Amino acid sequence: MGQRHSQTGDELTVDEAIRRLEADADVVAAVARAAFDHAGELATLEYGRSAAVLGAVRLAGRRTNDRPLESACLESLFDVDPDRVTAAEELLASHLSPPAAESEIRSLRRRLVVAHELLAAAERGSVAGPELPGSYLADAAPILLARATDPNECRDDLEQRGLDEAALRAHVERLEADLEFARLGTTLDALVARDE
Repeated sequence: MGQRHSQTGDELTVDEAIRRLEADADVVAAVARAAFDHAGELATLEYGRSAAVLGAVRLAGRRTNDRPLESACLESLFDVDPDRVTAAEELLASHLSPPAAESEIRSLRRRLVVAHELLAAAERGSVAGPELPGSYLADAAPILLARATDPNECRDDLEQRGLDEAALRAHVERLEADLEFARLGTTLDALVARDE
């Protein structure tokens, strides 16, 4: 008869790892918990609890664009073999869908920057958009930029053409959600949404 694995009070948890690493607790912790809940048991059996938890935190850091965990930091703070953490992270990632291509993520970030700039201009009462024509961001959101290129128009005209603050704010929120989805991948995004 096999023994049932019971969790002791001194086993590393995702929240404890996040606290000790001083990571962005809200975003990274939710993603790390979702990844660990999804495939952490397998990683724990293969590489140990600490490596599995840190693999989940490391994966979450990569997918949320938080600072990456350095091997030296893992060794000094947690006394764990960084190679085991890397292997646990790879095992966790193999049970999740991959993030979007880096070019797609970069394109979404550029569009989000343009939308934020236009929203800030609208909130200031300025109808002039950001100084982007000719820059690498000009191609990111050409329709938005085309609507905000004439600084002599009044604010009412801008709102009539669809660049009111509420519409821009909603557009920014959609782009932020799209960017999060692209970074996390479909499986992890669904797991995080389910846990919220």
